[in-house]
Amino acid sequence: MITLGEPVSYPVNQVDGFELTIEKPTWSPFKGYTIRWAVTANSKEIYSFGEDGSPGFEYLERHIDEQWYRLTYSQDIFPFNNLEFSLGGDSTGLQGSIVQKYDYYGTRLEAGTYRVVLEMKAKDGTPHYLAAEFDVE
Repeated sequence: MITLGEPVSYPVNQVDGFELTIEKPTWSPFKGYTIRWAVTANSKEIYSFGEDGSPGFEYLERHIDEQWYRLTYSQDIFPFNNLEFSLGGDSTGLQGSIVQKYDYYGTRLEAGTYRVVLEMKAKDGTPHYLAAEFDVE
């Protein structure tokens, strides 16, 4: 069972030259949804993806009653170290995926509107967010 976390209200997709796209999610009864994503960058500015102390820079959020809520993880301890990636300048693309079970979101999503959110940081540490929506029927 997925539980909603705190409501979130940050602006998304406001960095020129960066775009997040996702493929239509696929579903498996053992892994839940797999959502493949890609970021393309056409910018001289360099942003980093990755954060210490959390499972990553990728989040799933659900839209309910005109408000986005970040989904909570199914556990508090994560058995891996985080990687950091930079994008912009000569680096023009980054790809990845969220696999519900292995990214600690359980294996079920209720019908509704969701989005993948990636957090990226400017050189001065300011966070910016890229988002792409999808529906679960």
